[in-house]
Order: sequence, then C-alpha cells, then structure tokens
Amino acid sequence: MEQIRIAIVEDETSHAQLLEQHIECWCKNRNLENIPIRRFNNAAEFLFDWEEESYDMIFLDIQMPGINGMETARKIRETDRGIKLVFTTGITDYLREGYEVEAIRYLLKPISREKVWECLDKLLQEPAPTVQLLFHTQDGVVKVPEQDIEYFEARGHYTICHLRVDRKHSGRSAGAESGRQDMKGLEQGQEQEIQLRESFSALCDKLSQRPFIRCHRSYLCYIRRIHRVERTEIILEGGGRIPVSRRLYEPVVKAFIAYFRKEES
Repeated sequence: MEQIRIAIVEDETSHAQLLEQHIECWCKNRNLENIPIRRFNNAAEFLFDWEEESYDMIFLDIQMPGINGMETARKIRETDRGIKLVFTTGITDYLREGYEVEAIRYLLKPISREKVWECLDKLLQEPAPTVQLLFHTQDGVVKVPEQDIEYFEARGHYTICHLRVDRKHSGRSAGAESGRQDMKGLEQGQEQEIQLRESFSALCDKLSQRPFIRCHRSYLCYIRRIHRVERTEIILEGGGRIPVSRRLYEPVVKAFIAYFRKEES
C-alpha cells in the first residue's frame, strides 16, 4: 500500500491541533506508522506546497482569510479529481457548493474524533489515488500519474519522460489526469514522450524517495515496470529495453528484489 499523505488547512491553531490529534490517534489505532500530516495556516501556503507535493486527503477549513476553502477546493479540482476533500467549518452555508467540488464530508466544528475517523477510514476502504508527479516543460507545467511512467532518459540538455499506459498499474490515463498542460489521452499500451526542462541529475534527486532506480548515467527507471534485469539491460513489462551500466547492475538488482518483496508482504 502506498503511504498515505494528509494535509490540514486551518487558520485557527486550536482546531488544527485538535484535528491533528484525532488523525494521530487514528493512525495508532489502525497500526499505521509514520503517516505524514502537514499543517498549513492558510490556503496560499497550501497551494504553494501542493505544486510540488501530493496528498490523499485534505481537511479544509472553509472560512479563512484570503483564499477561502471553497476557492481552494475549486483550484484543486481543476487538476485533480482523486484527492478526498473534507470541509471543516462552523456554518452550513456552503453545503451545496461542497457537493459541486465532490467533498466526501462536511464536518461542523467542534469536530468529533468519530467523524474524523469515519473520513479517514475511507482511505483504507478505497484504492488510494494515483500519485501525481509535477514536471516543468517548455509549454508550462504538467501533472503525470506516476504509474504511467516507464523511465526517464537524459537527452542533451533535456530529460525525456517515457510514458506507457498499462491498466495493471494505472487506473487513470495520462490524458485523464494531465492537469496543467494539455496532453492526448493514452490508450492501453500506447506510448508517449514528454520533454522536460528539469536536468536529469535534478530529476534523480527529486525522485530519490519514490520507486525509481538509476540504472545508467542517462536512464532512471520506474521499478514497478521492470520485468527482468539482465547484465547489460533491463527488460520492461511493455517489451522495451534500456541499458544497465556495470557499476549500477548490483544496486538495480537489490532495489528490484527489495521493492517486490515489500509489495508481497
């Protein structure tokens, strides 16, 4: 199971602390360790962070100075339909609008532990949304479902992101979740390349905590797409082949085995 990430967007410290306590108690009760819980004092602070990070559930206060919670929800829904939104507020004036942005619950303050736990349990009952990765291109910014990526390739001054939709790994196509740059929807097995502005070394650093492994000075591979590791190349599930350097062969094999042992446990 992918690690759950939760955000609290609340300008009142006491309410934010109470919510965080309820979430931490839920994590302990469900035997979930090291669940990241990020707190934001306002919507602008959250939206800035959200450009680089992804979350599975957001507890969002509606009545905040500056950008309110409903405006924030609309901005989120412009590019991501999978995040679960939970509104927290002291009034019921926004119930109708809450349905428009597909909020799963509308919690009235003071918020009870039981109501928070009911919302959080939905994260365990339903498949987690596909992790979205944000990249800069010549035309703007694009969000790409992590599970649609096969590998990255250093090509001159640019990095090429190679995509292939495989329904075993991805419930959404790149086109369905493309977000901030128009991309053609990919059919099953179809391939696509995106030219990124990020340098290859910077991209390797950026994805160091995600399930990617560097296999060559010019290639970074998504581990879930590996079918077999040979001495000089990786065979991908889609049939593609990318090189493995002699120096990186052993680390690639170890990462490949460790990842799938973790998946099976």
